[in-house]
Amino acid sequence: METLLKEFISEERVIPPLFKYKTIPFEQYKKIYKESLKPEFWAREASYLIWERPWTKLVEGDPPAVRWFVGGELSPYKNIVGKHAGTWIWDKVALIWRGEDGLIKAFTYSDLDQLAARYSGALRALGVGRGDWVMFYAPPTPEVIALMLAAVRIGAPFEPVFTGFGHGDLAMRIEDRRPELLVAVDAFPRKGKAIKVKETVDKALKLTKHVPKVLVVRRMGIDVELIGGRDFVLDDVSPVEAEEVVVESSHPLFGLHVGYDDGLGFVAHGAGGYLAQTYATTRWIGLRPRDTYFCTVLPGWITGITYVLFGPFMVGSAVVIYEGGPDYPSWDVWWSVLEDYAVNVFLTTAGALRLLSRQDPKLLESHNLDMLKLILTTAEPMEVKYWKWAYHYVGTGTTPSIDSLPEKLSGRIPVIHMFIQTELGTFVTGSLPNYAFVPVAPGSVGPPMPGFDIDVVDDSGNPVRGRPGQLVVKRPWPAMPVEYSAWYAKKWRGGVYYVGDLAVMADDMNIFPLGRSDTVMKINGYRISPAIIEKAVASLPGVEDAVAVGLRDPQKFESPLVVVKGKANPEDVRHKVREYVGPIAEPSAVVVMDHIPQEPKRQLRLALKLALRGADGLHPWAKEVASKLRSNI
Repeated sequence: METLLKEFISEERVIPPLFKYKTIPFEQYKKIYKESLKPEFWAREASYLIWERPWTKLVEGDPPAVRWFVGGELSPYKNIVGKHAGTWIWDKVALIWRGEDGLIKAFTYSDLDQLAARYSGALRALGVGRGDWVMFYAPPTPEVIALMLAAVRIGAPFEPVFTGFGHGDLAMRIEDRRPELLVAVDAFPRKGKAIKVKETVDKALKLTKHVPKVLVVRRMGIDVELIGGRDFVLDDVSPVEAEEVVVESSHPLFGLHVGYDDGLGFVAHGAGGYLAQTYATTRWIGLRPRDTYFCTVLPGWITGITYVLFGPFMVGSAVVIYEGGPDYPSWDVWWSVLEDYAVNVFLTTAGALRLLSRQDPKLLESHNLDMLKLILTTAEPMEVKYWKWAYHYVGTGTTPSIDSLPEKLSGRIPVIHMFIQTELGTFVTGSLPNYAFVPVAPGSVGPPMPGFDIDVVDDSGNPVRGRPGQLVVKRPWPAMPVEYSAWYAKKWRGGVYYVGDLAVMADDMNIFPLGRSDTVMKINGYRISPAIIEKAVASLPGVEDAVAVGLRDPQKFESPLVVVKGKANPEDVRHKVREYVGPIAEPSAVVVMDHIPQEPKRQLRLALKLALRGADGLHPWAKEVASKLRSNI
């Protein structure tokens, strides 16, 4: 824990030169924040949406069963895209998509609306109606983005699934959500090779009792097997008439599965509360209609849904999507995207900054990034040194501004780290360029955003400052899930939501996350359930039992350690997890033991976490595993 505190916490506070005259002192922020916790705050923010019928009650119910803007009705699609019709935004660029292979497509808001309307008819032709779930296992090509908006348009809630998850993980989500339709691409390029998505879908559907229709979007034009009556190609579907729907405020808009200690749990966000919170936070973090915005986090993560698919379009910004990763065709491809499209707001992850900071600095220096005005980051805790790298090397630019000094890499624009979680729906912390910008604390996710009653407490629920505690939310927020699993409900204790992360809150309310307090793994921003990895490993011949826990990883923040009882080849274990759960969950270490105690898995995982940190007087078996791991290393 001491190592974490040294890596992630800083007493320094930074005022970027370009925000020298916009920064407010802590006392002013505290006054704004206190006022924002009054009920009328979110009523005011929700009034910026277009309501077909006004709500009759702001909020009702007890956590976790809370509903916002009760009795209100709205068209989600009109609030995302349709509202721009007849304005200057309608004919400006909405989406620039750049494929890994160099293919580029651009769409105005009018173009995107026409595509979404046509695809609404295709979804209806396939039997998808109001309230029917649509699952997406596809990268965000323009067609996929338009299909998601089409689902919103007809009142069909949807769930995107990261294509890095394996067929077993996908099968569990299908069985749990039971979608009417599953959307996939034939394949997509990754580092020049075809990732055959449709083949993974076919494997997954062999494991499920529920078999949805499958809609295939052509991306690479490769041959795929089509099963009659089940599989359809988007270009071959004849659209029918499909009207834009108006829904009640708590109508599910979209959902995601998230990792808990003992498995995958489902949450869904309601249209009214979620869109009110999304529109507010998107404006606050700095997006405006004339901005060009590049986000490297894609749908499949909550960030990619809220701040790619919904928020920027609600504001009217131009959204840039790059299909590939940061390293192909070269390590400066993201810098090239920023420069080529004059991006001024850039959102990425702490993990990406770790990777990029280790590359040849000449790759960065060869690009002019003077147009950037904001760097936003998220996903997992960020070490102070990587915040400083982004601030000084990416954020300084080449042209002096106010008192920035490019030759000394003095920094010029803010690097704002923020906290988000699937259940919360949006960013809920951070210094806000377009609302209440306070000095930035390197390594922190900033103070709570207005409207969110966030604190750090000890085991008795009392606020603590300057030392680790549990990150909590003390009262309901508009984007609260309207559907959820029992695991989410258990996170509520006495009207307080325990986020599941350890953190330190400073006296000026800056929050420094330290990682999970439970046994869920945080890998490159994804919450991976240890139970799912254990299930995959236990299916191997000769394996009698398995326990998975997160190891501190210098790149991913955490990576899985798997302890196996029985006859098991570590490479077979890695292969099985990679195939079944996905490459993101591949174990970095496998330890084979003669025994695993017959105790609850959660207790064993927690004992292992403590033993791996070198704590004394612990579970003998956990100490034995930690000792064996160190000897192997």
